[in-house]
Amino acid sequence: MPSALNRPSLNPSPSSSRSRPYGRTVPATQLAPKAQEADHEPPPPIPAKQLHHTTQRPPLPNIPAGYAQTRYVNMLLALDDIPQMFNIMASFFTWILLAGFVLFPGTFTSLQQQQLAGVEAQLLDVVSNIPLYVIAWICTGIGSVGMIWLWWRWQRNYVWIVNRIFVPGLLNSLAGVISVLSNIYGVQHGTYSTTSESAIIVTVAVAVVCGCLILLYQFWLLRNIKKEHNREVGVEHAGEHGEGVLVNERK
Repeated sequence: MPSALNRPSLNPSPSSSRSRPYGRTVPATQLAPKAQEADHEPPPPIPAKQLHHTTQRPPLPNIPAGYAQTRYVNMLLALDDIPQMFNIMASFFTWILLAGFVLFPGTFTSLQQQQLAGVEAQLLDVVSNIPLYVIAWICTGIGSVGMIWLWWRWQRNYVWIVNRIFVPGLLNSLAGVISVLSNIYGVQHGTYSTTSESAIIVTVAVAVVCGCLILLYQFWLLRNIKKEHNREVGVEHAGEHGEGVLVNERK
């Protein structure tokens, strides 16, 4: 008769309390990371609507050495969060502004004589095509109001408003000035009418406003932010193929 010492024990030993199937024992140290992961859960994601209403991004995890989250970096990264719809709207508003400027010369009275008198002189104050004149003003108004709204909508992102609104607005306004002046001195022989004067005033005014805003944002506000970025990170250059090269790294 077998002794009690040779019988298998029905009570498991304390060391086998963390055993797994097939008789493999898992050390207690392997269970600790899972408990730590459960305690440190990732923060909830920011809603898309909240991201679209601000250019301030959440802190970037695991930033490489030599890089810092500066205001300039935040503006550049926020360009990806701005919906593509706003880029299309900016292109549309600046284009329709140019369309209005191009339509203005079509409303000027065409005269072939340089010496004008009597009834012919009065034609300079008459719009040759009133519907086209109204359409030109409507296009100019829609473009101007749309550009102002986009400027207010993304006023904290200096990079976007300069590249998408001010620079295209300046170039289109200069194209409108050239179109109006070429019509005045080519068709009207340098004689200004009421419509030509109003057209040249509007195109020059928009060009001056856009030019002043470019000087303010590009050469004052944005330059100061770049200087702040260079002090914290270092001076960066575009490189030979635009890959970006950090010249002076701040430590």
